[in-house]
Amino acid sequence: MHKAVIVDDEIFFRQGLKSLIDWKSCGFDVVADASNGEDALAIIHKIKPDLVVTDIRMPVLDGLELIKQLKQKEGHHPKFIIISGHSDFKYAQQAVRYGVHDFILKPIDQEEVEGTLKSLSKSVTEQKIMFEKDKELKKAIILDNLIFGMVDEREVNELSSDLSLEDVSEYYYMVVEVNGLPLLPGDAECQLKEKLTNIIRDIQDTRIGVLIQDLGQGSYGVIIPATYLKRFQMQIAQFAHWTYGLLTKCMNQKITFFIGSAVPKLHLIRNSYETAQEIRQYKYTQEEQNIFLYHEFEKNRLITYTELEDSYYHLLMEHVEENTTISIMETIDKIFLQFSWRRMAKAAVLASITRCVHSILKIIKNMDGDESQLKTFQNMLYLQNYNVTLQQLRKLFLEYVLESKEYIVILRKQSANGEANKIKQFVDLHYRENISLKTIAAKFYMNPVYLGQLFKKAYGIYFKDYLLQVRISEAKKLLRQTEMKIYEIAESVGFNNTDYFVTIFGRLEKITPTEYRHKLHENRKVR
Repeated sequence: MHKAVIVDDEIFFRQGLKSLIDWKSCGFDVVADASNGEDALAIIHKIKPDLVVTDIRMPVLDGLELIKQLKQKEGHHPKFIIISGHSDFKYAQQAVRYGVHDFILKPIDQEEVEGTLKSLSKSVTEQKIMFEKDKELKKAIILDNLIFGMVDEREVNELSSDLSLEDVSEYYYMVVEVNGLPLLPGDAECQLKEKLTNIIRDIQDTRIGVLIQDLGQGSYGVIIPATYLKRFQMQIAQFAHWTYGLLTKCMNQKITFFIGSAVPKLHLIRNSYETAQEIRQYKYTQEEQNIFLYHEFEKNRLITYTELEDSYYHLLMEHVEENTTISIMETIDKIFLQFSWRRMAKAAVLASITRCVHSILKIIKNMDGDESQLKTFQNMLYLQNYNVTLQQLRKLFLEYVLESKEYIVILRKQSANGEANKIKQFVDLHYRENISLKTIAAKFYMNPVYLGQLFKKAYGIYFKDYLLQVRISEAKKLLRQTEMKIYEIAESVGFNNTDYFVTIFGRLEKITPTEYRHKLHENRKVR
């Protein structure tokens, strides 16, 4: 409901107007009335109504003078509707000059007044929405300027005044992280700002504003004036634990708070912001901690920004290439113990994980693999942009390593099959030549023993046996289709010795080449 004030020197008219018009259905609530312009000025200053319905001729201060004085003052300017029994044109001219919304003559028509009110209510609502948007945008710009050191002291003073923060003794900057992978609109991260705003408003005077800044990537900044701490014996830690408890009850995701140092003035909040950002680097040094206060870490600032030792990378890559799942999991456990034990900064932890990720990608690239085939690749690629707990990070990393390990097994198999297929194709084309496992291995720069194992694994037959099968199969074709002599056929399919050819043919076909040919001739005669 928009607030309305009625000003008229006739009490019966004021009461009649209240009862005749359905104010609520028109979007208004009559919150006060006055019998003259002077009393109305005091009421309007205190209540700040959205609409003033006034007569023109009144004692002490008339309606037009009331409007004139309000228009000339800075600050709140309500809308005006004049309802008067005087139809003098000069009054209407002055009303237009002062920007009066409407000029209605007595006796009033209910439908006319309600139609005017409904139209005005819609307009006021739209203006309020635009005003709030502009106000929020301006506030966001000022907050950005504050934390990046581009402060206009006048704007900061205005902001302090608007939010009733003029007499605050100190301020804190708190970074709130929503942990986990990015969420869809409407999920917990998107609701956090609203929930946090409601929680803070429940503990303070409604006149005191709430300053929450969207830092992007699932993080929010909250400026905490000392006035928030009155219920908590002025202890920031108590406020943080209370707020955290309420927030986590209505959020499905894990939340982490980082609270910077106290500063005495709002324009110095950048210092608190920077210390809050500094304390974010301690996130992985205390796995079970959800609230980090700068003053608790200020004296004990032992933290390392150096990455893991090379031995851990090499060990993990070895287990990935060996396809040993248990060893991979054990090594990752050791790596994450190192993160905590060495008190590694968040930046160092992520750098170490990124190095492992790229080491695995290098293996995949060298095997002509495509990293986009990995479902977990995108998560690891943008890991620096996510807020995740140490436990969440371990889960994401383990999933990536195990998926990569399985993909490498597939690539190795595909590579082996590809190499074996190249050998098979070479045999199919060159079986007539004097070839052997040794000569082919040399041609393809492969170890003969490895080549033999590779071929057997791919086709279930030894290389030598396959070569003999190809030669004998071709020999059978020549026996069926030509009248070539046996020794000529032997030579044409790659046998240097006819007796050896006959022996192999007999072993594979359970019949000699000559008998095979005679059998073919007999079958033709029978037909």
